[in-house]
Amino acid sequence: MNSKLKRSHALKVMDICRQDVVTCQQREDVLSAIRLMAEYNIGSVVVCNGQTPVGILTRRDAMRLTPDNSEAGVTAEQVMSTPLITITADAGIDELGIELMSGHIRHAVVVDDQGELIGVVSESDIVNSHGLEHDLFMRSVYDVCNHNPMRFPDNCSLRLTVERIRSAGHTAALIDGLNGELKIITETDIIRLIAASSNELDKPLYEFTFKKLISVPGSVSLFNARRHFRKHGFRHLGVLNDQSEVIGLASYSDILRNVELDYIFRLRELLNDRSYRLNETRNHLRIIEKVIDSSMEGIVICNAEGNIQSVNPAFTQITGYQDWEVIGSNPSILSSGRHDKAFYSRMWDQLQRKGRWQGEIWNRNKDGRVYPEWLSITAIESEQGEVIQYAAIFHDLTEIKRSEARINKMSYFDEVTHLANRRLFIDRLHNALTYAGDHDNIVALVNMDLDWFKSINDRFGQSEGDLVLKEVARRIEDTLGDADTAARPGGDEFSIIMTGLDSPDELPLFLDRLTKVISAPVLINDTEIRLTASIGIAMYPGDAADTEDLLRCADAAMHEAKNLGRNSYHFFSPALDQQSRSRFQLTTMLQGALEKDEFRLFYQPKVCLKTGRVKGVEALLRWFSAELGEVSPSDFIPLAEDMGLIDQIGDWVMLMAVKQGAAWQQQGLAVNVGVNVSARQFQRGNVAGRVISLLNRYNLSPDHFSIELTETSFMHSADKTRSAISELLKLGVGVAIDDFGTGYSSLNYVRTMALSQLKIDLSFIQNIENSEKDRRLVEAMIAMAHAMDFEVIAEGVETREQLVLLKRMGCDQAQGFFLSRPQPEESLTPWLKANTLSLK
Repeated sequence: MNSKLKRSHALKVMDICRQDVVTCQQREDVLSAIRLMAEYNIGSVVVCNGQTPVGILTRRDAMRLTPDNSEAGVTAEQVMSTPLITITADAGIDELGIELMSGHIRHAVVVDDQGELIGVVSESDIVNSHGLEHDLFMRSVYDVCNHNPMRFPDNCSLRLTVERIRSAGHTAALIDGLNGELKIITETDIIRLIAASSNELDKPLYEFTFKKLISVPGSVSLFNARRHFRKHGFRHLGVLNDQSEVIGLASYSDILRNVELDYIFRLRELLNDRSYRLNETRNHLRIIEKVIDSSMEGIVICNAEGNIQSVNPAFTQITGYQDWEVIGSNPSILSSGRHDKAFYSRMWDQLQRKGRWQGEIWNRNKDGRVYPEWLSITAIESEQGEVIQYAAIFHDLTEIKRSEARINKMSYFDEVTHLANRRLFIDRLHNALTYAGDHDNIVALVNMDLDWFKSINDRFGQSEGDLVLKEVARRIEDTLGDADTAARPGGDEFSIIMTGLDSPDELPLFLDRLTKVISAPVLINDTEIRLTASIGIAMYPGDAADTEDLLRCADAAMHEAKNLGRNSYHFFSPALDQQSRSRFQLTTMLQGALEKDEFRLFYQPKVCLKTGRVKGVEALLRWFSAELGEVSPSDFIPLAEDMGLIDQIGDWVMLMAVKQGAAWQQQGLAVNVGVNVSARQFQRGNVAGRVISLLNRYNLSPDHFSIELTETSFMHSADKTRSAISELLKLGVGVAIDDFGTGYSSLNYVRTMALSQLKIDLSFIQNIENSEKDRRLVEAMIAMAHAMDFEVIAEGVETREQLVLLKRMGCDQAQGFFLSRPQPEESLTPWLKANTLSLK
């Protein structure tokens, strides 16, 4: 008989209990208790009512909390494990072990005869006391490890990591660090971090300190693994294959869980020991029965012929079969039919050679449901070495599989629309092109960007914006064939892979239908809005021969649709390819233009048509690239807006214009400097604050500065624009509406906005000497502006005839090449000092 096992049954609870107990009161907030666990590096805190223990709070209890509600007024008694198992110090440890297993509880409180707290005993303490070194030598960490541990990149947020670990019921996960280094995050780490601060949950994992994963070869015995755990004080080990790759994660709990069955069999051996008294034999038989009956895993005992002799209650709960329905039958009654004869032949061959087998298997319950389970089978031998029984333990993997499926879906599908995400989209596009190449088929890639979608988020909020995205996704899917794929790579962009085309000629009809369904009204908070989209189409193999090129071509076509006024679709062409490459080159160089000091401001005078005096100048941005030379603003300004650089560039323009205005002011030149402000800058919402800050910083008088904005700013940021304009006008800064008559808005925006100037776009000026209709239109604009107390500035005046006509119409100011081309400061300053032009 095993002497260590025999000795363990003489042990009392007092011999193994830990007396350095940490306690808290039942109405203390749970965060205080969690901080105690972190401070003392312990796995449990005893919850008391005064001096009386009423519950126990463990790491597992704390892990059930969501990260955010750990501080939300939750008390210890709301989270603690109950009912509380208490046991006297002189009780036997086997008696306590049965109590813990029957209640599926991991800790018990030890009290004296008066019920006063003495210490705490855990399930680990009990199993460790039984001296199962033989079993630990016989098994390796590879046999018991989790072969599919959770794994996160180090840029994943702590919040998401904790939620995934908690929902999967795991105690640890791996972290991919820099240079391939693996680290580990455990329940202990999570408790420590939540105890420290819940305000850091949204930080990425690399901002926290986690221990490096200690790994051992898969062949290392459980005995040596346990020595590692005890020596270093940790509870998880990485498991390596022969190539030193981490293939699994073994925990101290895995060792305990996998020796449970052997503990049962050791107790059975006690029954055969003649030196045991009859009452001890009966006692240990009761222990065996309780362990089997209370186990949450199904247990089946078969005879040497493989027929079922007994099952436990968990077997009935999992399979639906009562014991009397299966005893005497072969376990094949559970067969799902998913495994062939070769599978079962390999199973029994390993059982005969090694005496054990474990693996994943699919079985069928009484109701016909097929489910996955993890099955471990051990052959039980007699003293003569003959197999007399087989013991099998199994547990249902259904929930674990569902969790894996949910995580897999999150990896491949967009969370908002449930369409394919970029990762899955690229994979399907690659497969579609491969199949099309093998079968001489064509593939159409349709990239779509919703026009002005940001204004919807700004006005209604992101949650309502997400509802719009869901509706757009539904409409797109309704237009597709079975072979087509819709995806949302990100933001307000959607992509469609069309593989069921016989000819490209089918596309216009589909695209017309697509634009029609997209533009159908959408109701948000009782407000009806209409969406439009810019759509680009590229074909395989006509436009591109691989995935990357096809994506680039479709993206180029989509940008061309935007450039052509949006709300349209555009097919890729070779000419567009050159534009796309030029755009890419321009994009690369534009990103460094500010750092290389390649931008300059030129200034174009605005002249009073009554006096001929210069009233102000408009600051115009110019880019002199070291590689490309001078780049037209019409080429790089829209690109800067698409790239999100317009805020940074706009801030620079405003800074330089204010500095120049201050310099002219110091020279005694009363020149108003006008700066163009984009709609995106108004959307950011700090235009007025930025202007006021710069005017104060450089001591520039407000009446020497003005901003110019387009009607688009009213359309997409009306509230923010109105607020900024009001604040600037009160300060004395001029505000002009630029390019009037070319925007997307109605006169209602102009009517409701407080402005000081209105600038007529050059497109209306350039033909007034030849077109009666244009003259009447300009004259009407001037009359309308004056009726609203706006000063009128005509842009793009290039001839004397235009100037004379505008003066006759009562226009207040004019600017254009006829009066002066845009100039740099050094050549403009002497010109300004003259300050008067002849307008005859």
